[in-house]
Amino acid sequence: MGPATMTLAETRRRIRIDRERLRRCLTERGIEGGMTFSPALLCVRLYRYSRYFYVKGWRRAARLVWQLNLFLTGADISPLSDLGEGLLVVHPFAVTISGSAGKGLTVEGWGGMGGGMSLEDIGAGPGLPLLGDDVQLDRSAMVLGAVRVGHGVRIGPGCTVVRHLPDGARVEAPAVRVRRAGEQDEALP
Repeated sequence: MGPATMTLAETRRRIRIDRERLRRCLTERGIEGGMTFSPALLCVRLYRYSRYFYVKGWRRAARLVWQLNLFLTGADISPLSDLGEGLLVVHPFAVTISGSAGKGLTVEGWGGMGGGMSLEDIGAGPGLPLLGDDVQLDRSAMVLGAVRVGHGVRIGPGCTVVRHLPDGARVEAPAVRVRRAGEQDEALP
């Protein structure tokens, strides 16, 4: 559903789907309890209303809710971002999102996506990334610049993506060998 057709009913529907996805995530991790005051849910709700106000042309209201989100949860999710239903921001602190993504985006803490130096527009806005459905950004993972990321991509902890990725790709940082003081480096095959 494009921005021109964003309604309050559609915003609320997406929030219900986002909430259900968070509930499933918490259940899978064995976390019991209510989600009423969950920063993970609050940041997504505030983003959804900020986006709604932005699409309606109420720019000041959109900016106010955006800044409130940043203040209350630590998440910087631009109302210009077009994010599909099922958005899950597991740990919102220090998450920055600017760009577009399909359904089922998962973002862990200290990461996100945003613009680069290029002003090329690949469909998300000048210099912004465009992510497919079911993309997962692990802790401290980032997608920067006018980059197209396919469906079902997982970007591992600490990885930064600056090039296009095909559907189903996995990005992982190389393993680092930790040695104790006094140990000699082993020859690698």
